Amino acid sequence: MKKTLTTRLTALALVAALTSSFGGSLAFAESAGTTAAAPASALKSDMRLAIENGAVEGYGDNNYREANPATRAEVVTMINRAAKLKNADLTSFAFPDLANWQKQAVANAVAAKLISGFADGTFHPDAVVTRQELAELIVKTVTGGQLPNVNEKVLNYFKDASSIAEQSRPYVAYAVISGIFSPTLDGNFNPTAPVTRDEVAKALKPILFKVVDILTTNDIHGKIEVGFDKKRNQGQGGIETLGGIVNDFRAVNPDGTVVVDGGDAWQGTLISNTTNGQSVMDTMAQVQYDAAAIGNHEFDFGRDVLISNIKNAKFPILGANIIDDKTGKRVDWTQPYTVVEKDGLKIGIIGFATPQTTTTTKSTNIEGLSFVNPVPLAKDLSEELRAKGVDIIMVTSHLPGEQDQKSNEIISELADLAKGTGNGTLDAIVGGHSHMRVSGIVNGIPVVEAQSWLYAVGHIQLFVDKTTKQVVSSNASLLETYTNLTTADESIHKTVQDYKSKISAKSGEVEVIVAEPLTRKSFRFATNGGVDRDGASQLGNSITDAMRASEKSDIAFTNIGGIRADVDKGELTYGEMFEVFPFGNYNVTGTMTAEQIKKALEVTDKYSNLPAIQFSGLKVEWDATKPAGEKYSKITLVDGTPVYVDGKFNKDRTFKVTTNDFMATGSGDGFTVFGEVKDWKDGAIMLDAWVNYANSLKTAGKELSVVDDGRDVRLDLKK
Repeated sequence: MKKTLTTRLTALALVAALTSSFGGSLAFAESAGTTAAAPASALKSDMRLAIENGAVEGYGDNNYREANPATRAEVVTMINRAAKLKNADLTSFAFPDLANWQKQAVANAVAAKLISGFADGTFHPDAVVTRQELAELIVKTVTGGQLPNVNEKVLNYFKDASSIAEQSRPYVAYAVISGIFSPTLDGNFNPTAPVTRDEVAKALKPILFKVVDILTTNDIHGKIEVGFDKKRNQGQGGIETLGGIVNDFRAVNPDGTVVVDGGDAWQGTLISNTTNGQSVMDTMAQVQYDAAAIGNHEFDFGRDVLISNIKNAKFPILGANIIDDKTGKRVDWTQPYTVVEKDGLKIGIIGFATPQTTTTTKSTNIEGLSFVNPVPLAKDLSEELRAKGVDIIMVTSHLPGEQDQKSNEIISELADLAKGTGNGTLDAIVGGHSHMRVSGIVNGIPVVEAQSWLYAVGHIQLFVDKTTKQVVSSNASLLETYTNLTTADESIHKTVQDYKSKISAKSGEVEVIVAEPLTRKSFRFATNGGVDRDGASQLGNSITDAMRASEKSDIAFTNIGGIRADVDKGELTYGEMFEVFPFGNYNVTGTMTAEQIKKALEVTDKYSNLPAIQFSGLKVEWDATKPAGEKYSKITLVDGTPVYVDGKFNKDRTFKVTTNDFMATGSGDGFTVFGEVKDWKDGAIMLDAWVNYANSLKTAGKELSVVDDGRDVRLDLKK
């Protein structure tokens, strides 16, 4: 503490006068909330861990007073015990206001240059410690009294960052990155607020234990360029921003930082797809990922490209549950796990694909492969790794997670893996695929999924006993990727710019003017309680109209999941249209019966449980309250020709139908009916068909505008 901070001292003394002092014994209670990555029955609070590791001594009265403000003498004593500071000579040491029990700990801390007294020669042991002061004390202990070299931009998480004392800023920044204080976007740090003894116990963990910081990404989908959040008027995402965040963590925890990806890395943007993902692979290598999982869209360029990318990658790309149907064994072109060493700890990283790959990937690209349940494999591989002397076992995967916003309950495959593996099997799980923000503890295991497009970074923190090398505590959270929170990695920025320059001319080509923003949300989204994936959408109408026009068919269908981005008002460029359609799918046209058309319409979306197929050439009426397979009561062509009316199918004719090659296989997104069609013929690439459609409007002097034309009527909303 600076000796000249008399104003702050006066305020602290006033607070101290209003709180009780607790003699020589320090005590902390267990808190209700805990994030220990141990069996649920053995979860331990931060206070209990501090007590058991000798940093805190209890009173023995079962009332540990963890909510009380912590005083200078108390905090110094706890740090002395946790760090086992060297005993200083007390012969010439004299602060007249110290009790005997306080003298040795204070002398040790002063000798270690962690703290000092005041200009009047006193120490003020009963003054409470503020949040910024705690940061200074803990960080000085960790760094051996040295001023940390840390990026202070992380302080932009807090609205009151400017109120943090200048000399405290690097310490607070270090403390935020190291997890001592949680970053809360647009929240306040409250630097002069007193810390509780509970908070001190948490802050002691980087001293008491080895720390492993696991940074996670998933579903990058080629989005390596920095984006922009209009609501916040702030840059967001970009792999150069991720590189900056990783650099910040490695500056704080150089030996214990792990970086992994949960799959679907390179499919989705012009800058990536034109190089079969090489731009993503190169920049991920610059970030120095430790491992990545195989996502379903890793197969989109074909299996040969995937295998080539795996072979040439500078980090392992893992798929423990991808089975060759011919042999019944794991495929030989990927590995199930990798082992990395961090700060003397052996960390095993197992990689899993989602079993949903079977229905979310073009079937011809995964022919002869099975994507099996990862739970039994996780148990077997964990046992195998433990036998090899691995200390920590984690999973990076493309397993989807979902989290209830009210209860925070985590469900889906991500939770199933955590629940299905016994206590002590896994220490951390990373997911992907669903593009959701997920973070929490399931069955004692921290799990995380970090949205998509590098718009968030997952952060799992493991605290490991220095002797047993077992994880004793953990937490899971999400970090923001706004560009004001870090400093972009310059070398990665240069690589992105080099790739960007190669595609700039084509990417910036204006194809049409858009009259209003076009979204993937249903026309009913704003009026039916906010349920998305409910029938026709603006983009779905525009795209299927283009498909039908391109192939001169009666009807066109496409899946809502294949439409990957919304469109803003104004100039629509080729690059932006590519982001809507990044997968390289093409039109296929064949003959369908009226019964088959109704079957296609009746398929419900797995997220909304409502029909969400996008279509052109039809007018339909349906009722969501009706049983599956009986929702549609009227289906006609736009000219009134009946398809299914008054309970009767039109058996007098068949219909020329266009869909995409993904759905035509019969295994795409559950639309099995398309697999019944035997005369599919390839047509235009979907993106090209849409671009040509937009160009025709531009040539005619028209803007692209999509209004609700009544093709999709939901009857139960009219009752």
